[in-house]
Amino acid sequence: MCTHEEIIENLTAQVCELETLQSVYPKEIVITDHGVLADIHNFLKNPTQDFPHRLEYSVEISLSNGTIELLVGLPANYPNDKPEIYARNSLLNRIQQLQLNKALKNVVENQEPGEPCIYMLILWLQDNGEDYLVASNENQEKELTDISKNKEEKSITFARYWIYSHHIYGKSKRKDIIDLAKENSITGFCLAGKPGIICMEGVFEDCDYCWQKIKSMNWQKILIRLLEKEENHSVIDSIRKFSDFREISFPTSERHNDMGQVLKYLKEHEVQYAFKELFGIEALMLILKNDPIIISRDHRCGSCPSDCQ
Repeated sequence: MCTHEEIIENLTAQVCELETLQSVYPKEIVITDHGVLADIHNFLKNPTQDFPHRLEYSVEISLSNGTIELLVGLPANYPNDKPEIYARNSLLNRIQQLQLNKALKNVVENQEPGEPCIYMLILWLQDNGEDYLVASNENQEKELTDISKNKEEKSITFARYWIYSHHIYGKSKRKDIIDLAKENSITGFCLAGKPGIICMEGVFEDCDYCWQKIKSMNWQKILIRLLEKEENHSVIDSIRKFSDFREISFPTSERHNDMGQVLKYLKEHEVQYAFKELFGIEALMLILKNDPIIISRDHRCGSCPSDCQ
């Protein structure tokens, strides 16, 4: 556990590193939430205030064949702790993306402890990122073909993930979620605001891949509240409840969502049963007291808790 002095020292180092990077990449750096940066500045001036949230930003790195976006999340103890980083480019297939981030993670692990390292990571991507933007080589194509073939030969498992977060505010994070869903043929929605909900439905392996990526982002709280699975399906689209993946919100005040509107939206897509699993029976009863909507229990679910049937 860091001492108060160490926390101040770490946050000061984070701010200094960011300001240095902004002087070198003034247009390429996008801060996820300027409110967090303001909170950090206020905390450094008055350390008796509440501890600020993690600093998150992205850097667009230009290469001759395109760009690579580096997503950065800084734990409170950075630079003593390693940063959370993820590099991406829409032209990279899944294997190339995994290879790039595995190599980048090795670079992070070899950095000197206690020293800011984001600039070094940018330099590494400038020197090595080009290799990952070229077309897949024959071995990668063969591997992708084998994966696709195996997927066709296996019985397809449908899944619907119901993910709960304390809140979903950051524009960059919300964009990442939408991009992930579209890249992996996921339908559903992302409820931005407080609380935040992500519903993903599609092939189980694709949903799980997106979940692994999403939970690796910086969150105050995020967990799976309900996971529905159905085995042996050949036509996944026939059991989807959503036709695409989109962001929704029903703001009231202070970026809180109107839970009555959330329930109405779920009911429109015949998934209102999930409301109780997401928010608890107390929230459901409070809404039904003012607007008595019948909640259907007729839903197909392979992995719900026994009390949701």
